[in-house]
Amino acid sequence: MTFPASESLRRPFGEVALPYALVMPAVLVALAIAVLPLLYALWLSFQDWYLLRNPQPVWGGLVNFQALFADAALWRAFGRTWIWTLGTVAVEVALALPLALLLNRDTPIARMASALILLPWVMPFVVLGYGWRFLLDSEAGPLHPVFQYLGLAGNSSILNDPTMALVIIIFISGWKGMPFMVLALLAALKSIPSELYEAAAMDGAGPVQRFTSITLPSIQNTMLIIGLVLGILAFYSFDLPWIMTRGGPQDATTILGISMFKAVFTDLRPAYAAAISVVMLAILAVVSFLSLQLRRRN
Repeated sequence: MTFPASESLRRPFGEVALPYALVMPAVLVALAIAVLPLLYALWLSFQDWYLLRNPQPVWGGLVNFQALFADAALWRAFGRTWIWTLGTVAVEVALALPLALLLNRDTPIARMASALILLPWVMPFVVLGYGWRFLLDSEAGPLHPVFQYLGLAGNSSILNDPTMALVIIIFISGWKGMPFMVLALLAALKSIPSELYEAAAMDGAGPVQRFTSITLPSIQNTMLIIGLVLGILAFYSFDLPWIMTRGGPQDATTILGISMFKAVFTDLRPAYAAAISVVMLAILAVVSFLSLQLRRRN
């Protein structure tokens, strides 16, 4: 029995290769944008480059990584970064899940709210940061009297409190990332067949049982993937805590992004900042791999 040759074998080579040739420039540009800065940061992390001493980088081996692991302040920033990342994702999920459930109802108000809810996501960090700084200002901010009434702030802004500043900025960060999670969960909720809920209701399942046995298992993969993406974005954060507190008070909001910024522009040690970025990338690669493996097993 003979089989006809495949269509690709019968077509001329030029016709087969033309689509790949057309997209190759865009692929090369995308790879250059993604890979070249990574390779440069990796190379720079092994250099000894203190701008007040060496005008050009010289080979330093593991000197930056040795300094990194011996830096107690950086370890404290590393711990705050994990608190920041997990707290931001937790706030995003806590706000997004009930909102997605409410917006899943097909009503005019829900359709209008679906559009308005994107405002925090599309708002630039500069506008967002300075806007919240005004709201929390101790002299003119409308939210400061509320925190005073609750006993959470004194005469100065709550952002000047080392114990509360990080908590407040984590909430603001989660509030900004929440719309992306809402839209993803809303799309997952729309894909659940209504017949499942009808069958569960006929079997006597209440709202809580329907949520735990149908809704939550159906959206957990979406929640995990979007949470991972938003967690990566939060782990690399710099702009919001820097705009609102400059890493203070007393380094209470100094996370790794701010540590890298200060290493370059305050300490004049770009190679040390590159070493921090390489370690951050390695940590995120491991965490992402383990998270995806957990998803596949589930």
